[in-house]
Amino acid sequence: MKSKKGLLGVVISVAFMLTIGLFGTAYAKHGGDASMDMHHLHMLMNHGLEMVAEGSNMVMLAEMKMVPSVDPMTLEHGHHMTMAGKEVIEHALKGAEMQSLHKGGHGDDPLMKDTHELGNAEMAVADLLENMSMEGPMTDDMMTMHHMHIMINHALEMATQGSNMVMLGQMKMSNVDKYSIEHGKMMLANARSLLKEVMEGKAMMDMHAKGVTGGNAMMADTHKIGAAAGKVIDLLDKMASSEPMMMKMQ
Repeated sequence: MKSKKGLLGVVISVAFMLTIGLFGTAYAKHGGDASMDMHHLHMLMNHGLEMVAEGSNMVMLAEMKMVPSVDPMTLEHGHHMTMAGKEVIEHALKGAEMQSLHKGGHGDDPLMKDTHELGNAEMAVADLLENMSMEGPMTDDMMTMHHMHIMINHALEMATQGSNMVMLGQMKMSNVDKYSIEHGKMMLANARSLLKEVMEGKAMMDMHAKGVTGGNAMMADTHKIGAAAGKVIDLLDKMASSEPMMMKMQ
């Protein structure tokens, strides 16, 4: 038994030393750069916003009251997804991993500033979606606006997924990196076009022409959400257009 325990101790010690060595090598390849860590935080935040958008869509679907037997479950699940998505964004912004980066001296990195700006913008959208006005019966105007909200949420999901594709390509881990970046940037461009069509297109102009403007609580929320979504897409596009951060890992 003693010999087996002794051998096990040696194995554990060797494994520990190898692990430390691998982490040391990885850190050396980073050169002290924290862009990989922050890009993973960006992906987490983007995922959190996708959860919020999906949850918001579930809530609106339930509010349309088309299937009474399923609507309560849809509503509950939607609220749960929205809250869980916000928790993911908040953890990325304030959790142990972020605190470690700040303690490591990366608080003033340009990419860190972009990270917090993006996180705050995504949280602002999440708050607006969570607190959207839902009062009153489901009128035709409300149904139209909810469909606009679903399209805005889809634009946000396109943008976050496109951003993740760009960052994945910037990590320089595969021979499909170039295509990943190009496809991600295309998704970002399409997200911007879709948001513009929702906020400035014929459907919106028709609503305004019939008097559904800023004096309507839900229309006011629609414009606030559209503006907040536009800011998120702008920030994601800015990050995607900047110099790839993963070059230092080569």
